[in-house]
Amino acid sequence: MIAPLLRHATHAAFGLALAYAVFAVFALNIDTADHRDETLPTLAGFAGVGPLLLMLWLARARLGALLRAAMARLAAIGPARGFAAALLLGLALRIAWALLVPPVPVSDGASYLALARRLASGAPYEAAGTRAYWPPGLPLALAGWILVLGDRWFVPLLHNLLLFGLTLAATRRLARRLAGQAAVLPALLCLALWPNHVIDAGLPSKELQVLALATLACALYPATPARGRDALPAGLALGAATLTQPALLLAPSAFLAWEILRAAPLRRAALRLCLLLLGFAAAIAPWTARNYGIFERFVPVTSTGGFALYIANHDQAWGGWVDIARAGDPALDQRRDELGASREAGRRAWAWIHAHPGRFAALTARRQQLFLGDDAAAAFNALKRGWGIAGPAYAAAKLVSLGFWLGLVAALLATLAAAWHARRGRLPVFGALPILLFFYLFSLHSLVESGGRHHTALGGGLAALLGAWAAIAARRRAR
Repeated sequence: MIAPLLRHATHAAFGLALAYAVFAVFALNIDTADHRDETLPTLAGFAGVGPLLLMLWLARARLGALLRAAMARLAAIGPARGFAAALLLGLALRIAWALLVPPVPVSDGASYLALARRLASGAPYEAAGTRAYWPPGLPLALAGWILVLGDRWFVPLLHNLLLFGLTLAATRRLARRLAGQAAVLPALLCLALWPNHVIDAGLPSKELQVLALATLACALYPATPARGRDALPAGLALGAATLTQPALLLAPSAFLAWEILRAAPLRRAALRLCLLLLGFAAAIAPWTARNYGIFERFVPVTSTGGFALYIANHDQAWGGWVDIARAGDPALDQRRDELGASREAGRRAWAWIHAHPGRFAALTARRQQLFLGDDAAAAFNALKRGWGIAGPAYAAAKLVSLGFWLGLVAALLATLAAAWHARRGRLPVFGALPILLFFYLFSLHSLVESGGRHHTALGGGLAALLGAWAAIAARRRAR
């Protein structure tokens, strides 16, 4: 009895989070000179989410008719042709963008590419005196390409095109599990057309690699006892994702929560989770052993835990990235003591949180809005930072990215409501897994440095949910 109630609560909470995302899109894009003045952004958020929810409610009958017609047309395409069309469309868009706007690696992307070049040349994994600051997942992958093809400008593009194909394949499996073949093509088209992913395709992108691996982990994790062994490769995929994005280090907790929601027999659930953790540990263990050999301490992936917390919790924090290294504080100089500096940063962060609970609460809301309300990081990196383009072209790219994100969130809200009504809340239990992963990252980035790029890993799950809910609602209405 408790498990069904928890599943209902999970889907309902996700609906509220989607409404919050609409609020955040409007609130974040009201430019204020002072990040502490939230009056105008808050009013803009309510002015945006209120009319949208009202419009969705008033147009619910019309939306149902449109949904039935759209799903019927997509179903007529066929599974093989649909996958090929989405794959070719996505590849064409990404290659065209990379040729139109030649990629210029900046910021983190440039650092990852530099580390990949060091690995390919046989040099130690080190940057600015730090040996475990940068996670190794993306540099290791790019180094393999460089060893085969040489240090060419198109290496990140080829890697991201391969990741796109992997993401499509994993999303197809995930969507099919949720609601059958009818759910697949809407999900794949969503991923193929996603502007932020298209724009990011030519750059060294940690986010696109995490997207592919996290989606693969969700798609592989067994939904039935007969496929219990799939938990092992799911753990390997999740571990590889964690080597790319250390924020996923506690992500197995989302799979534990899903086992609780599905009310599975304890022995089988424990076996699946053990296999998941075994694969997870196997993927991370070689790098952890390397770190222990260097520091003689347990460092699972990176040495940045304390800094991730301190960046978002100090007097000058605003929710996003702050370069605290510029403060010139010797105690935070990682070149002198990498692990000690991180511990000191973490200690200061917790002390600040304890001393400023009100400010911490306000920053938490701000970090949540940054996580939910922006999806234009790639446009910023590719155009404004890479090429110094800050005029109409950048504004247009940002508007398209934000418009797509807002449309996706609104579509998720509409299809969730329609599917909930059609099935009276009895939505597929497997759909809770990507939702729980969403809440894991959302909760984490409510505490540490946040931004729209951190929800990129959720793209496959969101696309699969959109396709599944649309299929469920259209199938029910057609009866």
